[in-house]
Amino acid sequence: MQKNQTEQKKISPFALWILRVAGILFFLPFLFFYNTPELSKPPKTDINSKALVKTAFSFLKDEELTLKGEENDRVNILFLGLPGKGNSAPDLTDSIILASIKPSTNQLALLSIPRDLLVYIKKEKRYAKINSLFAENERNPELLTEKIKEMTGQDVYYYVALDITAVQKIVDALGGINVFVKKDIYDPQFPTPGFGTEVFEVKKGWRYFDGETVQKYLRTRYSPNGDFDRIEQQQAVIEALRKKIFGLNLLVDFPTLISIYKATKDNIQTNIAENEIKSFFEVLRNISYDNVISKSLDAGKKDSLLIADTFMFGSQRGFVLKPKAGDFDYSEIKTLAENIFDLK
Repeated sequence: MQKNQTEQKKISPFALWILRVAGILFFLPFLFFYNTPELSKPPKTDINSKALVKTAFSFLKDEELTLKGEENDRVNILFLGLPGKGNSAPDLTDSIILASIKPSTNQLALLSIPRDLLVYIKKEKRYAKINSLFAENERNPELLTEKIKEMTGQDVYYYVALDITAVQKIVDALGGINVFVKKDIYDPQFPTPGFGTEVFEVKKGWRYFDGETVQKYLRTRYSPNGDFDRIEQQQAVIEALRKKIFGLNLLVDFPTLISIYKATKDNIQTNIAENEIKSFFEVLRNISYDNVISKSLDAGKKDSLLIADTFMFGSQRGFVLKPKAGDFDYSEIKTLAENIFDLK
């Protein structure tokens, strides 16, 4: 972690809990994943239910603050999904979603950015895939957020990074989720711990998933459209989580919320400050799924903004995606991001 991050405000264990149950659990239904000491690692103290209940009631009456970007009617949060510990590249951001909230209309827009997008790091005079920037910068999001701003024209005020273990634990704490699978999935080489493989198979239609199955469903890419199908699968899980989480009651389902907190406290990194959490809750609680717009940067379709290509990274040639408008020409992507709230 780079030194300039140590100046950011620490988030208390309780605030992290609230973030998960009143923030992440309201963000996550609209999204996805290790923890840094400077930003969000809780001190080594026990948190009992009595303390959490006391804080919950405190949360309900605390004064709201204006969120960054709210004065311009657009609050942007970058969500990063990481494979996490136990994987060969635990800190690659295999899921990148720019979430934009428009408070005046209670709209939420999600723009999914594929991990294979080729970017140029001007300061370092080198090329890279966008999913490597978070890991290469020692889990400091600054380089990645700068690139997202360059690409979309949008200021990125907040970020939330979660490893996939957090999603698995949340789903299990909720007792599973009902997911609509659009097409049959048969992955004969799904990776397992220890660098082995197994068969992962799911038939299309409504399926009730536990946390382990959701984790596999989110990770599998054994399909004709690869990562683009994977993005659709993420969106299906988002919808399923939205339905399950919005059915929770802060007080009645308090044991479930405590379970989620305990299960995920070491799997989330964010720069959202403790005193901003209630404001996020109040903004998000007014958003219905009818007001959620989901768009993806993809390739291969008539209206796609990206094209597929290959690129030499040193002596290795790799698959990449580039803007259809031209190498590092983000004009069409900026237009999409700017007008996303007006899209159906």
